[in-house]
Amino acid sequence: MAGKKKINADQVETADIVGSTLEKEPEEVSEKEETIAIACNLPFGLKFTDVPCGNGATKTVIFPGINSALKGKKSGILALPGNAICVTLLKKDWDAIVKMHGKEIAFIGRNGRMPCIYPVGDKKGFKAAASEIAEMKNGLEPIDPKAEGVKEKKEE
Repeated sequence: MAGKKKINADQVETADIVGSTLEKEPEEVSEKEETIAIACNLPFGLKFTDVPCGNGATKTVIFPGINSALKGKKSGILALPGNAICVTLLKKDWDAIVKMHGKEIAFIGRNGRMPCIYPVGDKKGFKAAASEIAEMKNGLEPIDPKAEGVKEKKEE
């Protein structure tokens, strides 16, 4: 295993959710180091296992998905297009992730669309970016049951 770095279980971090277009008022987050807020429209989340954390070690940073709260539940309603969650993480971790993965579709968008991971600066920036967030599409959104042409299937 030459060249591979060990990842300790205590080096896994999940980005803190601080807001969502699916809720009314986001939770407050304490800021110890410089952080950045990111709008995430990912359906199932994304895990980065190669974020440097000093001394040649790496840690894992997880961006939760917009539907992550449904994991393990018997039923629930999937988020419709134009919704996102707001997460915060250390600015240095964000910079490292962008340096390594910033040219991937999640960060740059596809076919001229908004990216699924979009920096908004802080919680106020998340609220101010409502029109950009409304344009975020990940390609895996459920069909809006109220959309024209959608018919309810009745079980017999």
